[in-house]
Amino acid sequence: MTNIAEKYADFYRNQLVNDIMPFWEERCIDSECGGYITCFDREGNITDKNKYIWFQGRQLYTFSLAFNKIERKGKWLEMAEWGYKFLVEKAYAGNGRWNFQLDRAGNVITGTNSIYSDFHVLQGLAEYMLATDCKDPDGMRILTETYNAMEINVNDPLFKDLYENTWSPKFIWHDLYLTALNTAGIASQVLPEGRTTEFEDNCLKKILYSFARDEYKMVFEAVTRDGGIDLEPEGSFINPGHSLESMWFCMETAARRKNDKDIKRALEIVEWTYNIGYDKQYGGIFSYLDATGQEPVPLDWHRETNSLWDDKVWWVNCESLCSFATAYALSGDKKYLKMFEELHEYCQKHFFDPKYGEWYERLHRDGSVKVSDKGTKWKCAFHLARSMVKIISMFEAIQ
Repeated sequence: MTNIAEKYADFYRNQLVNDIMPFWEERCIDSECGGYITCFDREGNITDKNKYIWFQGRQLYTFSLAFNKIERKGKWLEMAEWGYKFLVEKAYAGNGRWNFQLDRAGNVITGTNSIYSDFHVLQGLAEYMLATDCKDPDGMRILTETYNAMEINVNDPLFKDLYENTWSPKFIWHDLYLTALNTAGIASQVLPEGRTTEFEDNCLKKILYSFARDEYKMVFEAVTRDGGIDLEPEGSFINPGHSLESMWFCMETAARRKNDKDIKRALEIVEWTYNIGYDKQYGGIFSYLDATGQEPVPLDWHRETNSLWDDKVWWVNCESLCSFATAYALSGDKKYLKMFEELHEYCQKHFFDPKYGEWYERLHRDGSVKVSDKGTKWKCAFHLARSMVKIISMFEAIQ
């Protein structure tokens, strides 16, 4: 077991430090206008200079996380500070809310239409405050304002700034609660002890026992506001990537709290999701499914990005890797190691770009490249880098 753990910890540390991070280090800093450029084609050429604030927050988080968890490189902290200054000077709308899109110079194009901007900036702020020992009082003030607003807005049934989800009078969204749970956990590192506990409890309960349904052995992306299942198109939508990402967050939270019951529940759901979400013919995790077995219909993000149900998307697969690694580390059960190893082989064969570095954004079902871009409106360093950091930490914990 130790040799296997050492093998994968070393592999992902090498790929993260010597391939993924350098791709972004070399090109994402906007030395002219501040902040980060995040949109690049396969070869690393810039394709869009607008500043998507959820990605400014995510890049800040990525550089801060690498500094905190992988190596205390001064370069990574400097790059984090660069993004932090741009965010607080240009993107903050006040009262805990963040604008969604700015032009390159920092002028607002789209205002506070998405709580996901708030989530990801808060993640970046918290990890950066941790890296700098919470020495910036203005940063801590803005972080606290953002956290307080997040709690209020997630709990408000009439709050509608949910892009890329669509608010519904009937349904609530799994995506909202899984991202909120992860954000609260990151923020808990720098907020007063116990500040996030009640909020995390609410998210865990909804995810593990409302969105996850024993009678179907699936995690639904939408349940009714009273906790029911309604199998109209929104209500029958299944997102294996979100399910496995969510279980990673649930396991992480439960392990921090030493809650064996929630860990056991999450492990069960990981197995459910693997059983329906892994493509037994070609490998990789499907993009989305339908709970009734009918032809899946795309919603929201999948519709906007023209994703087919059997496409293989980078974030789905790298975060599934992380979920399997976490499940194996916490349980010691080799069935989760088997899941990890077969997906690892698939991702390295099909997603990793040996010529230009980083991972492709999207594949066809058969593993051929569909979208070769390395950075888009939807993709930056975030999903891949944080998954690798977590995979490294899980296998190092086993050692």
